[in-house]
Amino acid sequence: VMLSTLPAIGQDVPDAARSKGSPAEGEKAVEFASPELARLDIFIGPWSVTESHFNPRGEQIATAKGTEDITWILDHRAIRRAYSTAPGETIFKANGTLTWNDAEKKYHGVWFDNVSTAGPTTATGTWDDETHTMLFYVESSGREGSTVRYRVVEKFTDPQTRMATTYLIDGGNLVKRM
Repeated sequence: VMLSTLPAIGQDVPDAARSKGSPAEGEKAVEFASPELARLDIFIGPWSVTESHFNPRGEQIATAKGTEDITWILDHRAIRRAYSTAPGETIFKANGTLTWNDAEKKYHGVWFDNVSTAGPTTATGTWDDETHTMLFYVESSGREGSTVRYRVVEKFTDPQTRMATTYLIDGGNLVKRM
């Protein structure tokens, strides 16, 4: 999934979504509960989404366009991700949250969407400062209650672009899915 903060032509981006870093004149600087929470500020903003979907043989089988709006919630203790794509006639919608778990020294998240029927998808992640990459291990319930596991790599190539790649964990193999 390619995500970009560059707005579409004619699209107005709210001031709150534009700024990362220094506060605007007259605004108070945000104090984060931990440096790990402050690190999530790179995700904040409106993102344009381009998805590519792959079959088990690694062949691209579909694409979809959409948006993701990421905002701070709960006094900068978590981020909310509102994701939407239209891979055809059906609009895929999802809402997720992500925060830092200081006891485990990992990021934790939960994701709900309008397609799944087996409850939430959970994520546990780590950040690599050197590569500007968030690595998530994701779990959800599949058909008949089986556990489905994914590895999601979100790499920031610059402040306005990140690439998220989702791999199905199939035994000891990683199968690129999106």
